[in-house]
Amino acid sequence: MDFGKLPLFAMMSQRLAWLGKRQQVLAHNIANADTPGFRAQDVKELKFKEIMRGNRPSKIPMATTHVTHMGGRPGDSKSFKIVEDRSAEVSLSGNSVALEDQVLKVTMTAMDHQLTVNLYRKHIAMIKTALGRP
Repeated sequence: MDFGKLPLFAMMSQRLAWLGKRQQVLAHNIANADTPGFRAQDVKELKFKEIMRGNRPSKIPMATTHVTHMGGRPGDSKSFKIVEDRSAEVSLSGNSVALEDQVLKVTMTAMDHQLTVNLYRKHIAMIKTALGRP
């Protein structure tokens, strides 16, 4: 059974992809905390309507050259919009990274990731129970 075709699992997969991309962007911000002129970035928050729109099959599937190749899916980490984070003030060097804010965002993102993974596991366990498997 392909759980990715179930809407709930597709939304959780998209959420996990978004959280992964956000961690990557936040880590890039922290790495450039002392770079003059660097502006902090963040990944645009997913809205419920956007998530629901992303679960529909795309009209033009990605071309594959072999039967075993996987096509791209909506919600792929390349489809998230990276925006400038304007919540921190800019220092004299032109850098807008506030380490405290970035570490807080990293922690919140990790907690959201753990919550989503736990929900995913619980739903898998519920389906297994419904099927009569341990």
